[in-house]
Amino acid sequence: MNTYLVRRLLPFLVFTLIAGGIYLLCQTVNNFNVLDFSFTAIIKTLGVLLLTSLVAFLFSMTPFVLYLLILPQSWVNQKFDKFFTIFSYSLFVFSTYFELAAAWIFWDEFQSAFNFIAVDYLVYTNEVIANITESYPVWSIIGTLIALTFVTVYFTKRWLFIAAPAPKFFRRLFYTLIYALICVLAYHNIDMSNLEVNTNRFNNELSKNGRYSLFSAYLKNEISYSDFYITHDPQTNIDILQNKFQGNNVTFKNKTDITRHITSARPEQKHNVIIVLMESMSSKFLTENRYPGLYKVTPNLDRLSQEGLFFSNTYASGTRSVRGIEAVTLSVPPLPGQSIVRRPENENLHSLGSVFASKGYDNKWIYGGYGYFDNMNYFLGNNGFQVIDRGTWNKDEITFANAWGASDEDTFAKVIKEADKSYDSGKPFLTFLLTISNHRPYTYPDGKIDLKGGREGGVKYADYAIGEFIAQAKTKPWFDNTLFVFVADHTAGAAGDEEINLEDHHIPWIIYAPKLVKAQRIDTPVSQLDVLPTLLGLLNFDYESHFYGQDALASNYESRFFVSNFQKIGYVKDGIDVILKPIKEHSFHPQDVSSQEQSELLNEAVAFYQTASDWKQNLKD
Repeated sequence: MNTYLVRRLLPFLVFTLIAGGIYLLCQTVNNFNVLDFSFTAIIKTLGVLLLTSLVAFLFSMTPFVLYLLILPQSWVNQKFDKFFTIFSYSLFVFSTYFELAAAWIFWDEFQSAFNFIAVDYLVYTNEVIANITESYPVWSIIGTLIALTFVTVYFTKRWLFIAAPAPKFFRRLFYTLIYALICVLAYHNIDMSNLEVNTNRFNNELSKNGRYSLFSAYLKNEISYSDFYITHDPQTNIDILQNKFQGNNVTFKNKTDITRHITSARPEQKHNVIIVLMESMSSKFLTENRYPGLYKVTPNLDRLSQEGLFFSNTYASGTRSVRGIEAVTLSVPPLPGQSIVRRPENENLHSLGSVFASKGYDNKWIYGGYGYFDNMNYFLGNNGFQVIDRGTWNKDEITFANAWGASDEDTFAKVIKEADKSYDSGKPFLTFLLTISNHRPYTYPDGKIDLKGGREGGVKYADYAIGEFIAQAKTKPWFDNTLFVFVADHTAGAAGDEEINLEDHHIPWIIYAPKLVKAQRIDTPVSQLDVLPTLLGLLNFDYESHFYGQDALASNYESRFFVSNFQKIGYVKDGIDVILKPIKEHSFHPQDVSSQEQSELLNEAVAFYQTASDWKQNLKD
């Protein structure tokens, strides 16, 4: 590469490496207890970080390289060149500091480098920016970044210029084309999915340069299962699944898919159903899972778990609300990449909404925020629900709101109001809602609980609102004929030093209906995918099923569950988990299980996930 071009870019590169090194050092200290410090792991982490940083640098500097190409020889090191170069360098320095600060905040929330979640959030700037400004001292951070930029530029600008004259235009063009060729080769040959070379998830995440991982996520946030994951013969997969789903009340339509008709020996019950998808309500918040003596933050859920049907070992399929919505409404394993809720062509699917609509229910999706976020309104509105989000509420229905939407009390008040309307119309109703208050910035109305802000305050207020909701519902004529389903969308801060930390998917699931369901505790591990089939079983519905979950109360129920963490998808059964990963890889935990057990578990996992990857065909109603 030409010396002139290299020398003009070198100060930018040196700053990038120094700033990235300081960030890496700080994150290493911050995550000291969960990182792998073996020699091999360190070399792999640093090697991948250097590679991704260099690739990100090449793409970031493309505008400046083009500037150097068109800059006349006589203008080199003159006024305009000095002004433009210093201005470009200042923008570069500030954007690097800003990226590192944003990466730190993102890591604080997700324990991950930028990924497709960050890409999704860039689409919803109003909610995300409002959430960040309420959660962090944003203006102080920006002021600090500007000051750091000024100091950095002041002390390093002297190295931006060199005394050597610029080459002639065609020579510069030749080296610019070489630069462009390197960028093209890097784009086509360096893929983030190939660079997760450590077994420790935190090492893998630290090895990703922020700009590169964001750019990669933007381009490739839908992951093709057939291209990147283990595949088996499709008919063999169907045979495995049909064997899993068979039973006395099950009739398969054909031998080529899992579509089946499920019947009940008992008459159908048109009970009302209210499904409360609880934001970030980990099982670890329930009193029974906290250390003795710790402050109780879920007295109402504790009580409901004792008075209702309590599945104490339920596991969420993913780490975001859309994964919870997907699991409860579609009963489908969590595919790598985006949730189906966020994908195109997700209309008119066989779902919670379509089954209840076919039974004459009045289906409503109620959300205290703006449901265009995460495509929730579009998905649910096109899959059997009437959408009632904050945009349709009257102003007097909102007594408290933050960046994400109305408080849980306001949402539950709206639920009761809409339930009254459905009841008055003479139709059974299905209400599906997502709570909001147990989410950063954890703000809620004053005077409700004895905690102020923070995660535990958010949990306790969410629990308080549930208690008030049940108390209000008990005064209604429809209460005795209603099933209340409380299930978390995901846990709080799902992370861990394992590829997928199972405990960070452990959520509560309670079905409460004192006149309809006997109090019972079930400790068998179950999946979030089982919520829908279990509910349909309680109602004794005859229905066609494309679902992958099973009735957890059925006599032939087989305990297993599904988990995911971005690109990794897991299947857990009998205390053994198999993790499917890109580039046709997989791993087992624990590793000391027989080869026969490994083979059977892998075959089942592939059967579920590979078949589910054809969701556009399989789930169309």
